[in-house]
Amino acid sequence: MTRFQLFKYLSVLLIGALISFFIFYNINARYLSKNKITVDNTISKSILKITDELNKINLVIESMGFFFENHDDVSQNLFEQFTNPYLKQLPSIGALEWAPKIGDSKNKEIEELVITESDSAGGFVPITANEVHYPIALLNPLKPLKDAIGYDNYSEENRKSAIDLAISTKEITFTAPIELVQKNNGVLGFLALKAVQDSNLSRTKGIVAGIYRMDLFVKKTLKNELPIVNITITDSAANENPLFTNLPLKKHKEGSEIIKKLNIGNRTWYMSFIPKQKYIDFPHVLESYLVLLFGLLTTGLLVYVVKKNDDYNDRLEARVLLRTSELEASNKMKENLLREIHHRVKNNLQITSSLMNMQKRKLVSKEAITALSDSQARISAIALTHQKIYQDQDSKAVNLHDYLVDLMEHQKKISASFTYKINCPYISIDLDRAVPLALIISELVTNAVKHAYPDTTKYNELLIDVTEQSGENVLLSIRDNGKGLPEHFNIKEAEGIGFEIIRALCRQISAKLTYESNDYGTQFDLAFRNQAQA
Repeated sequence: MTRFQLFKYLSVLLIGALISFFIFYNINARYLSKNKITVDNTISKSILKITDELNKINLVIESMGFFFENHDDVSQNLFEQFTNPYLKQLPSIGALEWAPKIGDSKNKEIEELVITESDSAGGFVPITANEVHYPIALLNPLKPLKDAIGYDNYSEENRKSAIDLAISTKEITFTAPIELVQKNNGVLGFLALKAVQDSNLSRTKGIVAGIYRMDLFVKKTLKNELPIVNITITDSAANENPLFTNLPLKKHKEGSEIIKKLNIGNRTWYMSFIPKQKYIDFPHVLESYLVLLFGLLTTGLLVYVVKKNDDYNDRLEARVLLRTSELEASNKMKENLLREIHHRVKNNLQITSSLMNMQKRKLVSKEAITALSDSQARISAIALTHQKIYQDQDSKAVNLHDYLVDLMEHQKKISASFTYKINCPYISIDLDRAVPLALIISELVTNAVKHAYPDTTKYNELLIDVTEQSGENVLLSIRDNGKGLPEHFNIKEAEGIGFEIIRALCRQISAKLTYESNDYGTQFDLAFRNQAQA
Protein backbone atom coordinates (compact mmCIF):
# COMPACT_ATOMS: atom_id res chain seq x y z
CA MET A 1 0.00 0.00 0.00
CA THR A 2 1.44 3.35 -1.07
CA ARG A 3 1.29 6.57 0.97
CA PHE A 4 -1.06 8.07 -1.59
CA GLN A 5 -3.44 5.12 -1.26
CA LEU A 6 -3.30 5.32 2.54
CA PHE A 7 -4.02 9.06 2.36
CA LYS A 8 -6.92 8.40 -0.02
CA TYR A 9 -8.48 5.76 2.27
CA LEU A 10 -8.11 8.01 5.32
CA SER A 11 -9.57 10.96 3.39
CA VAL A 12 -12.62 8.95 2.28
CA LEU A 13 -13.05 7.62 5.81
CA LEU A 14 -12.72 11.08 7.37
CA ILE A 15 -15.07 12.78 4.89
CA GLY A 16 -17.66 10.00 5.23
CA ALA A 17 -17.47 10.14 9.03
CA LEU A 18 -17.77 13.94 9.05
CA ILE A 19 -20.81 13.82 6.78
CA SER A 20 -22.40 11.08 8.90
CA PHE A 21 -21.84 12.98 12.16
CA PHE A 22 -23.01 16.22 10.54
CA ILE A 23 -26.30 14.56 9.57
CA PHE A 24 -26.47 12.93 13.02
CA TYR A 25 -26.15 16.27 14.82
CA ASN A 26 -28.37 18.01 12.29
CA ILE A 27 -31.22 15.58 12.99
CA ASN A 28 -30.81 16.02 16.75
CA ALA A 29 -30.52 19.79 16.31
CA ARG A 30 -33.82 19.71 14.44
CA TYR A 31 -35.44 17.94 17.37
CA LEU A 32 -33.78 20.40 19.77
CA SER A 33 -35.26 23.22 17.72
CA LYS A 34 -38.68 21.56 17.87
CA ASN A 35 -38.32 21.17 21.63
CA LYS A 36 -37.42 24.86 21.97
CA ILE A 37 -40.47 25.83 19.93
CA THR A 38 -42.58 23.52 22.11
CA VAL A 39 -41.18 25.12 25.27
CA ASP A 40 -41.74 28.64 23.93
CA ASN A 41 -45.30 27.79 22.93
CA THR A 42 -45.88 26.20 26.34
CA ILE A 43 -44.70 29.33 28.15
CA SER A 44 -46.93 31.54 26.00
CA LYS A 45 -49.91 29.25 26.60
CA SER A 46 -49.21 29.17 30.33
CA ILE A 47 -49.29 32.97 30.55
CA LEU A 48 -52.47 33.11 28.51
CA LYS A 49 -54.18 30.40 30.56
CA ILE A 50 -53.27 31.96 33.92
CA THR A 51 -54.41 35.37 32.67
CA ASP A 52 -57.63 33.91 31.27
CA GLU A 53 -58.36 32.01 34.49
CA LEU A 54 -57.86 35.12 36.61
CA ASN A 55 -60.12 37.07 34.27
CA LYS A 56 -62.78 34.45 34.86
CA ILE A 57 -62.26 34.86 38.61
CA ASN A 58 -62.98 38.56 38.20
CA LEU A 59 -66.27 37.73 36.51
CA VAL A 60 -67.25 35.33 39.29
CA ILE A 61 -66.38 37.80 42.04
CA GLU A 62 -68.22 40.63 40.27
CA SER A 63 -71.26 38.40 39.85
CA MET A 64 -71.21 37.38 43.53
CA GLY A 65 -70.82 41.01 44.61
CA PHE A 66 -73.82 42.03 42.56
CA PHE A 67 -75.80 39.09 43.99
CA PHE A 68 -75.13 40.10 47.63
CA GLU A 69 -75.75 43.78 46.95
CA ASN A 70 -79.28 42.84 46.00
CA HIS A 71 -79.97 40.13 48.58
CA ASP A 72 -79.97 40.80 52.30
CA ASP A 73 -80.87 37.35 53.53
CA VAL A 74 -79.04 34.52 51.74
CA SER A 75 -79.16 30.97 53.07
CA GLN A 76 -76.46 28.34 52.64
CA ASN A 77 -78.71 26.46 50.26
CA LEU A 78 -79.37 29.51 48.09
CA PHE A 79 -75.68 30.38 48.14
CA GLU A 80 -74.77 26.90 46.93
CA GLN A 81 -77.39 27.02 44.18
CA PHE A 82 -75.99 30.32 43.00
CA THR A 83 -72.28 29.34 43.10
CA ASN A 84 -72.40 25.67 42.05
CA PRO A 85 -72.27 26.52 38.33
CA TYR A 86 -69.12 28.58 38.88
CA LEU A 87 -67.40 25.77 40.73
CA LYS A 88 -68.25 23.32 37.97
CA GLN A 89 -67.06 25.61 35.20
CA LEU A 90 -63.93 26.73 37.06
CA PRO A 91 -62.48 23.70 38.84
CA SER A 92 -59.36 25.72 39.76
CA ILE A 93 -61.39 27.61 42.39
CA GLY A 94 -60.91 25.98 45.76
CA ALA A 95 -64.00 27.57 47.34
CA LEU A 96 -66.28 30.62 47.28
CA GLU A 97 -67.23 32.50 50.43
CA TRP A 98 -69.38 35.28 51.82
CA ALA A 99 -68.11 37.21 54.87
CA PRO A 100 -70.43 39.94 56.16
CA LYS A 101 -69.06 42.94 58.00
CA ILE A 102 -70.03 43.04 61.70
CA GLY A 103 -69.12 45.26 64.65
CA ASP A 104 -69.08 44.47 68.43
CA SER A 105 -72.72 43.50 68.28
CA LYS A 106 -73.64 40.73 65.83
CA ASN A 107 -76.14 41.11 63.08
CA LYS A 108 -79.42 39.37 63.63
CA GLU A 109 -78.92 37.10 60.59
CA ILE A 110 -75.72 35.62 62.08
CA GLU A 111 -76.49 35.65 65.78
CA GLU A 112 -75.63 31.95 66.01
CA LEU A 113 -72.20 32.45 64.34
CA VAL A 114 -69.14 32.00 66.56
CA ILE A 115 -66.34 34.26 65.33
CA THR A 116 -62.92 32.61 65.51
CA GLU A 117 -59.33 33.12 64.66
CA SER A 118 -56.31 30.84 64.30
CA ASP A 119 -54.07 30.20 67.25
CA SER A 120 -50.38 29.30 67.16
CA ALA A 121 -51.19 25.60 66.88
CA GLY A 122 -53.43 26.16 63.88
CA GLY A 123 -56.69 25.58 65.76
CA PHE A 124 -59.71 27.88 65.92
CA VAL A 125 -60.34 29.88 69.07
CA PRO A 126 -63.06 32.46 69.81
CA ILE A 127 -61.91 35.91 68.83
CA THR A 128 -61.46 38.83 71.16
CA ALA A 129 -64.08 41.44 70.44
CA ASN A 130 -62.93 44.05 67.93
CA GLU A 131 -64.63 46.95 66.31
CA VAL A 132 -64.88 45.21 62.90
CA HIS A 133 -65.06 41.55 61.88
CA TYR A 134 -65.44 39.80 58.51
CA PRO A 135 -66.26 36.22 59.57
CA ILE A 136 -66.98 33.55 56.99
CA ALA A 137 -70.73 33.00 57.01
CA LEU A 138 -71.31 31.05 53.77
CA LEU A 139 -68.97 28.57 52.05
CA ASN A 140 -69.23 26.39 48.96
CA PRO A 141 -68.26 23.60 49.20
CA LEU A 142 -69.29 23.50 52.83
CA LYS A 143 -68.74 19.92 53.94
CA PRO A 144 -64.91 19.72 53.65
CA LEU A 145 -64.50 23.30 54.93
CA LYS A 146 -67.23 23.60 57.59
CA ASP A 147 -64.66 24.18 60.35
CA ALA A 148 -63.75 27.46 58.65
CA ILE A 149 -67.25 28.88 59.20
CA GLY A 150 -66.91 31.85 61.55
CA TYR A 151 -63.22 32.47 60.77
CA ASP A 152 -62.59 36.21 60.83
CA ASN A 153 -60.76 37.31 57.67
CA TYR A 154 -59.96 40.57 59.42
CA SER A 155 -57.94 38.79 62.09
CA GLU A 156 -55.03 38.01 59.69
CA GLU A 157 -52.86 40.82 58.40
CA ASN A 158 -52.62 39.91 54.69
CA ARG A 159 -56.37 39.37 54.43
CA LYS A 160 -57.03 42.60 56.37
CA SER A 161 -54.78 44.62 54.02
CA ALA A 162 -56.54 43.24 50.96
CA ILE A 163 -60.01 43.95 52.45
CA ASP A 164 -59.07 47.52 53.29
CA LEU A 165 -57.70 48.00 49.74
CA ALA A 166 -60.85 46.52 48.21
CA ILE A 167 -63.04 48.88 50.26
CA SER A 168 -60.99 51.95 49.37
CA THR A 169 -60.64 51.18 45.64
CA LYS A 170 -63.98 49.43 45.16
CA GLU A 171 -62.00 47.02 42.90
CA ILE A 172 -61.26 43.32 43.08
CA THR A 173 -58.06 42.77 45.03
CA PHE A 174 -55.79 39.83 45.59
CA THR A 175 -54.12 38.92 48.84
CA ALA A 176 -50.44 38.30 49.27
CA PRO A 177 -49.49 34.60 49.62
CA ILE A 178 -51.39 33.28 52.67
CA GLU A 179 -51.85 30.10 54.58
CA LEU A 180 -55.41 28.96 54.08
CA VAL A 181 -57.69 28.51 57.07
CA GLN A 182 -57.22 24.79 56.87
CA LYS A 183 -53.42 24.53 56.70
CA ASN A 184 -53.24 22.15 53.68
CA ASN A 185 -49.80 20.94 54.78
CA GLY A 186 -48.22 24.33 54.36
CA VAL A 187 -49.39 24.84 50.76
CA LEU A 188 -49.95 28.55 50.12
CA GLY A 189 -52.92 30.10 48.49
CA PHE A 190 -54.51 33.47 47.83
CA LEU A 191 -57.89 35.17 47.93
CA ALA A 192 -59.52 37.21 45.21
CA LEU A 193 -62.04 39.42 47.02
CA LYS A 194 -64.38 42.34 46.53
CA ALA A 195 -66.14 44.61 49.01
CA VAL A 196 -69.97 44.56 48.75
CA GLN A 197 -71.64 47.92 49.34
CA ASP A 198 -75.04 48.49 50.92
CA SER A 199 -76.49 51.10 48.58
CA ASN A 200 -79.25 52.12 51.00
CA LEU A 201 -77.01 52.72 54.02
CA SER A 202 -73.87 53.75 52.07
CA ARG A 203 -71.71 51.33 53.99
CA THR A 204 -69.75 48.16 53.41
CA LYS A 205 -72.01 45.18 53.65
CA GLY A 206 -69.31 42.51 53.57
CA ILE A 207 -66.90 40.77 51.20
CA VAL A 208 -67.20 38.01 48.64
CA ALA A 209 -64.04 36.00 47.93
CA GLY A 210 -62.67 33.20 45.83
CA ILE A 211 -60.35 30.92 47.74
CA TYR A 212 -57.48 29.35 45.82
CA ARG A 213 -55.05 26.67 46.88
CA MET A 214 -52.11 27.52 44.64
CA ASP A 215 -50.95 24.00 43.74
CA LEU A 216 -54.45 22.94 42.71
CA PHE A 217 -54.99 26.19 40.84
CA VAL A 218 -51.79 25.75 38.77
CA LYS A 219 -52.15 21.99 38.22
CA LYS A 220 -55.73 22.28 37.00
CA THR A 221 -55.10 25.36 34.90
CA LEU A 222 -51.81 24.16 33.39
CA LYS A 223 -52.27 20.40 33.37
CA ASN A 224 -51.02 20.17 29.77
CA GLU A 225 -48.05 22.47 30.32
CA LEU A 226 -46.60 21.08 33.56
CA PRO A 227 -45.24 17.93 31.85
CA ILE A 228 -43.13 20.20 29.63
CA VAL A 229 -41.88 22.92 31.98
CA ASN A 230 -41.19 23.35 35.68
CA ILE A 231 -42.90 26.46 37.01
CA THR A 232 -42.21 28.67 40.00
CA ILE A 233 -44.62 31.51 40.83
CA THR A 234 -43.58 34.19 43.30
CA ASP A 235 -45.35 37.27 44.56
CA SER A 236 -43.29 40.45 44.28
CA ALA A 237 -43.82 41.05 48.03
CA ALA A 238 -42.84 37.51 49.07
CA ASN A 239 -39.88 36.38 46.97
CA GLU A 240 -38.50 33.99 49.57
CA ASN A 241 -41.76 32.09 49.86
CA PRO A 242 -43.03 31.13 46.37
CA LEU A 243 -46.72 30.73 45.76
CA PHE A 244 -46.04 27.59 43.77
CA THR A 245 -43.13 25.53 42.48
CA ASN A 246 -42.73 22.10 41.00
CA LEU A 247 -39.01 22.55 40.46
CA PRO A 248 -37.03 19.41 41.41
CA LEU A 249 -34.34 19.68 44.04
CA LYS A 250 -31.47 19.05 41.62
CA LYS A 251 -29.87 22.03 39.99
CA HIS A 252 -31.25 23.03 36.62
CA LYS A 253 -29.12 23.81 33.57
CA GLU A 254 -27.50 27.26 33.70
CA GLY A 255 -29.27 29.78 31.48
CA SER A 256 -32.35 27.64 30.93
CA GLU A 257 -34.61 29.71 33.23
CA ILE A 258 -37.16 32.04 31.58
CA ILE A 259 -38.94 34.62 33.79
CA LYS A 260 -42.18 36.35 32.84
CA LYS A 261 -43.86 39.20 34.70
CA LEU A 262 -47.63 38.97 35.29
CA ASN A 263 -49.79 41.75 36.73
CA ILE A 264 -52.65 40.29 38.83
CA GLY A 265 -54.85 43.16 39.91
CA ASN A 266 -53.00 44.83 42.73
CA ARG A 267 -50.30 42.13 42.83
CA THR A 268 -47.30 41.39 40.63
CA TRP A 269 -46.39 37.77 40.04
CA TYR A 270 -43.18 36.48 38.53
CA MET A 271 -43.50 33.20 36.68
CA SER A 272 -40.22 31.32 36.25
CA PHE A 273 -40.19 28.59 33.59
CA ILE A 274 -37.51 25.91 33.40
CA PRO A 275 -37.89 23.29 30.64
CA LYS A 276 -38.00 19.66 31.71
CA GLN A 277 -34.68 17.93 31.30
CA LYS A 278 -35.68 15.97 28.22
CA TYR A 279 -36.50 19.21 26.39
CA ILE A 280 -33.05 20.74 26.92
CA ASP A 281 -30.84 17.63 26.91
CA PHE A 282 -29.37 16.27 23.69
CA PRO A 283 -32.29 14.33 22.15
CA HIS A 284 -30.39 11.14 21.14
CA VAL A 285 -33.05 10.45 18.53
CA LEU A 286 -33.12 6.84 17.32
CA GLU A 287 -33.43 8.05 13.75
CA SER A 288 -30.14 9.96 14.07
CA TYR A 289 -28.29 6.89 15.36
CA LEU A 290 -29.68 4.79 12.52
CA VAL A 291 -28.53 7.40 10.01
CA LEU A 292 -25.11 7.62 11.71
CA LEU A 293 -24.73 3.84 11.65
CA PHE A 294 -25.80 3.71 8.01
CA GLY A 295 -23.39 6.53 7.11
CA LEU A 296 -20.44 4.88 8.87
CA LEU A 297 -21.25 1.50 7.31
CA THR A 298 -21.56 3.14 3.89
CA THR A 299 -18.23 4.92 4.42
CA GLY A 300 -16.57 1.67 5.44
CA LEU A 301 -18.07 -0.08 2.42
CA LEU A 302 -16.87 2.75 0.16
CA VAL A 303 -13.34 2.46 1.56
CA TYR A 304 -13.51 -1.31 1.02
CA VAL A 305 -14.68 -0.85 -2.60
CA VAL A 306 -11.98 1.75 -3.28
CA LYS A 307 -9.33 -0.54 -1.79
CA LYS A 308 -10.57 -3.52 -3.81
CA ASN A 309 -10.53 -1.37 -6.93
CA ASP A 310 -6.98 -0.21 -6.13
CA ASP A 311 -5.91 -3.81 -5.54
CA TYR A 312 -7.40 -4.78 -8.88
CA ASN A 313 -5.70 -1.83 -10.59
CA ASP A 314 -2.41 -2.75 -8.89
CA ARG A 315 -2.71 -6.32 -10.15
CA LEU A 316 -3.67 -5.06 -13.60
CA GLU A 317 -0.80 -2.58 -13.59
CA ALA A 318 1.60 -5.32 -12.54
CA ARG A 319 0.35 -7.47 -15.42
CA VAL A 320 0.70 -4.51 -17.80
CA LEU A 321 4.22 -3.84 -16.54
CA LEU A 322 5.09 -7.51 -16.93
CA ARG A 323 3.62 -7.56 -20.42
CA THR A 324 5.37 -4.28 -21.27
CA SER A 325 8.69 -5.63 -20.07
CA GLU A 326 8.10 -8.77 -22.15
CA LEU A 327 7.27 -6.63 -25.20
CA GLU A 328 10.29 -4.41 -24.56
CA ALA A 329 12.45 -7.47 -24.29
CA SER A 330 10.92 -8.82 -27.50
CA ASN A 331 11.39 -5.48 -29.26
CA LYS A 332 14.95 -5.32 -27.98
CA MET A 333 15.55 -8.79 -29.35
CA LYS A 334 14.02 -7.76 -32.70
CA GLU A 335 16.13 -4.61 -32.78
CA ASN A 336 19.22 -6.65 -32.03
CA LEU A 337 18.25 -9.10 -34.75
CA LEU A 338 17.64 -6.19 -37.14
CA ARG A 339 21.03 -4.70 -36.31
CA GLU A 340 22.57 -8.11 -36.83
CA ILE A 341 20.87 -8.37 -40.21
CA HIS A 342 22.11 -4.95 -41.30
CA HIS A 343 25.55 -5.81 -39.98
CA ARG A 344 25.55 -9.07 -41.95
CA VAL A 345 24.27 -7.27 -45.07
CA LYS A 346 27.07 -4.73 -44.72
CA ASN A 347 29.64 -7.54 -44.28
CA ASN A 348 28.22 -9.44 -47.22
CA LEU A 349 28.39 -6.30 -49.37
CA GLN A 350 32.00 -5.82 -48.31
CA ILE A 351 32.71 -9.44 -49.23
CA THR A 352 31.05 -8.82 -52.58
CA SER A 353 33.18 -5.73 -53.07
CA SER A 354 36.30 -7.77 -52.16
CA LEU A 355 35.36 -10.46 -54.68
CA MET A 356 34.92 -7.80 -57.35
CA ASN A 357 38.33 -6.41 -56.41
CA MET A 358 39.84 -9.87 -56.92
CA GLN A 359 38.09 -10.03 -60.25
CA LYS A 360 39.50 -6.64 -61.28
CA ARG A 361 43.06 -7.90 -60.83
CA LYS A 362 42.51 -10.54 -63.50
CA LEU A 363 40.91 -8.15 -66.01
CA VAL A 364 42.79 -6.40 -68.79
CA SER A 365 39.96 -4.29 -70.21
CA LYS A 366 39.95 -0.76 -68.79
CA GLU A 367 36.21 -0.47 -69.38
CA ALA A 368 35.54 -3.63 -67.39
CA ILE A 369 37.81 -2.49 -64.58
CA THR A 370 36.07 0.93 -64.51
CA ALA A 371 32.63 -0.73 -64.46
CA LEU A 372 33.64 -2.94 -61.55
CA SER A 373 35.13 0.04 -59.70
CA ASP A 374 31.90 2.01 -60.15
CA SER A 375 29.93 -0.97 -58.92
CA GLN A 376 32.26 -1.26 -55.94
CA ALA A 377 31.61 2.41 -55.13
CA ARG A 378 27.89 1.86 -55.25
CA ILE A 379 28.16 -1.27 -53.14
CA SER A 380 30.28 0.66 -50.60
CA ALA A 381 27.62 3.39 -50.48
CA ILE A 382 24.96 0.81 -49.73
CA ALA A 383 27.19 -0.96 -47.19
CA LEU A 384 27.91 2.33 -45.47
CA THR A 385 24.16 2.95 -45.23
CA HIS A 386 23.58 -0.41 -43.56
CA GLN A 387 26.48 0.30 -41.22
CA LYS A 388 24.82 3.54 -40.14
CA ILE A 389 21.49 1.76 -39.69
CA TYR A 390 22.81 -0.84 -37.28
CA GLN A 391 24.83 1.81 -35.46
CA ASP A 392 21.62 3.81 -34.83
CA GLN A 393 20.17 3.23 -31.33
CA ASP A 394 16.74 2.15 -32.61
CA SER A 395 17.88 0.87 -36.05
CA LYS A 396 15.08 2.93 -37.56
CA ALA A 397 16.98 5.78 -39.28
CA VAL A 398 20.32 6.97 -40.63
CA ASN A 399 22.06 10.08 -39.34
CA LEU A 400 22.68 12.09 -42.52
CA HIS A 401 25.53 14.17 -41.10
CA ASP A 402 27.52 11.15 -39.95
CA TYR A 403 26.82 9.37 -43.24
CA LEU A 404 28.11 12.31 -45.31
CA VAL A 405 31.28 12.53 -43.20
CA ASP A 406 32.01 8.80 -43.63
CA LEU A 407 31.19 8.96 -47.36
CA MET A 408 33.57 11.86 -47.95
CA GLU A 409 36.30 10.18 -45.91
CA HIS A 410 35.86 7.10 -48.13
CA GLN A 411 36.16 9.28 -51.25
CA LYS A 412 39.27 10.94 -49.84
CA LYS A 413 40.88 7.53 -49.57
CA ILE A 414 40.12 6.94 -53.24
CA SER A 415 41.15 10.40 -54.42
CA ALA A 416 43.14 12.74 -52.21
CA SER A 417 43.21 15.57 -54.80
CA PHE A 418 40.32 17.57 -53.22
CA THR A 419 39.05 18.85 -49.92
CA TYR A 420 35.50 18.96 -48.69
CA LYS A 421 33.25 20.90 -46.30
CA ILE A 422 29.98 19.67 -44.91
CA ASN A 423 27.34 21.97 -43.50
CA CYS A 424 24.61 19.62 -42.27
CA PRO A 425 22.45 19.66 -39.11
CA TYR A 426 21.83 16.39 -37.36
CA ILE A 427 19.00 14.95 -39.49
CA SER A 428 17.76 11.38 -39.30
CA ILE A 429 16.69 9.85 -42.64
CA ASP A 430 13.96 7.19 -42.64
CA LEU A 431 14.95 3.71 -43.87
CA ASP A 432 12.76 3.84 -47.01
CA ARG A 433 14.81 6.80 -48.32
CA ALA A 434 18.18 6.07 -46.74
CA VAL A 435 19.58 3.61 -49.35
CA PRO A 436 18.25 5.44 -52.47
CA LEU A 437 19.42 8.77 -51.07
CA ALA A 438 22.83 7.30 -50.23
CA LEU A 439 23.22 6.03 -53.80
CA ILE A 440 22.18 9.39 -55.29
CA ILE A 441 24.65 11.30 -53.09
CA SER A 442 27.37 8.74 -53.78
CA GLU A 443 26.86 9.06 -57.58
CA LEU A 444 26.91 12.86 -57.48
CA VAL A 445 30.01 12.98 -55.27
CA THR A 446 31.79 10.33 -57.37
CA ASN A 447 31.01 12.19 -60.62
CA ALA A 448 32.35 15.43 -59.13
CA VAL A 449 35.54 13.80 -57.87
CA LYS A 450 36.15 11.95 -61.18
CA HIS A 451 35.20 14.61 -63.72
CA ALA A 452 35.14 18.08 -62.13
CA TYR A 453 38.85 18.33 -61.28
CA PRO A 454 41.06 17.62 -64.30
CA ASP A 455 43.94 19.55 -62.75
CA THR A 456 44.85 17.92 -59.45
CA THR A 457 47.45 20.58 -58.68
CA LYS A 458 44.84 23.26 -58.10
CA TYR A 459 42.78 23.78 -54.94
CA ASN A 460 39.78 21.55 -55.50
CA GLU A 461 36.91 21.82 -53.05
CA LEU A 462 33.58 20.09 -52.69
CA LEU A 463 30.85 21.72 -50.54
CA ILE A 464 27.80 19.87 -49.21
CA ASP A 465 24.99 21.93 -47.65
CA VAL A 466 21.86 20.44 -46.09
CA THR A 467 18.93 22.70 -45.12
CA GLU A 468 15.69 21.78 -43.37
CA GLN A 469 12.80 23.58 -45.03
CA SER A 470 9.14 23.87 -44.04
CA GLY A 471 7.38 20.73 -42.88
CA GLU A 472 9.26 17.57 -43.81
CA ASN A 473 11.14 19.00 -46.80
CA VAL A 474 14.94 18.86 -46.96
CA LEU A 475 17.24 20.49 -49.51
CA LEU A 476 20.68 18.91 -50.13
CA SER A 477 23.19 20.84 -52.26
CA ILE A 478 26.50 19.47 -53.68
CA ARG A 479 28.72 22.17 -55.15
CA ASP A 480 32.21 21.89 -56.67
CA ASN A 481 34.62 24.51 -57.99
CA GLY A 482 35.58 22.43 -61.02
CA LYS A 483 35.38 23.02 -64.78
CA GLY A 484 31.61 22.73 -65.03
CA LEU A 485 29.39 20.48 -67.14
CA PRO A 486 29.54 20.30 -70.93
CA GLU A 487 27.74 23.13 -72.73
CA HIS A 488 24.86 21.01 -74.03
CA PHE A 489 24.48 18.80 -70.92
CA ASN A 490 20.90 17.79 -70.10
CA ILE A 491 20.41 15.72 -66.99
CA LYS A 492 17.21 14.19 -68.35
CA GLU A 493 19.00 12.91 -71.47
CA ALA A 494 22.36 12.00 -69.96
CA GLU A 495 23.17 8.43 -71.04
CA GLY A 496 25.70 7.47 -68.42
CA ILE A 497 24.75 4.61 -66.07
CA GLY A 498 25.29 6.91 -63.10
CA PHE A 499 22.65 9.43 -64.18
CA GLU A 500 20.25 6.62 -65.10
CA ILE A 501 20.59 5.34 -61.55
CA ILE A 502 20.10 8.89 -60.17
CA ARG A 503 16.95 9.48 -62.25
CA ALA A 504 15.45 6.12 -61.24
CA LEU A 505 16.18 6.63 -57.57
CA CYS A 506 14.77 10.21 -57.62
CA ARG A 507 11.52 8.81 -59.00
CA GLN A 508 11.55 6.13 -56.30
CA ILE A 509 11.73 8.59 -53.38
CA SER A 510 9.79 11.41 -55.16
CA ALA A 511 12.81 13.70 -55.06
CA LYS A 512 13.47 16.64 -57.37
CA LEU A 513 16.99 17.12 -58.77
CA THR A 514 18.07 20.46 -60.32
CA TYR A 515 21.48 21.82 -61.25
CA GLU A 516 23.42 24.93 -62.21
CA SER A 517 26.77 24.89 -63.98
CA ASN A 518 29.31 27.40 -65.33
CA ASP A 519 33.06 27.75 -65.76
CA TYR A 520 33.51 28.13 -62.01
CA GLY A 521 31.80 24.94 -60.97
CA THR A 522 28.60 22.94 -60.76
CA GLN A 523 25.87 22.72 -58.10
CA PHE A 524 23.28 19.96 -57.81
CA ASP A 525 20.20 20.58 -55.58
CA LEU A 526 18.23 17.59 -54.37
CA ALA A 527 14.84 18.33 -52.69
CA PHE A 528 13.06 15.45 -50.95
CA ARG A 529 10.59 14.70 -48.16
CA ASN A 530 11.91 13.09 -45.00
CA GLN A 531 9.31 10.97 -43.19
CA ALA A 532 11.61 10.44 -40.21
CA GLN A 533 11.36 14.15 -39.34
CA ALA A 534 7.55 13.84 -39.14
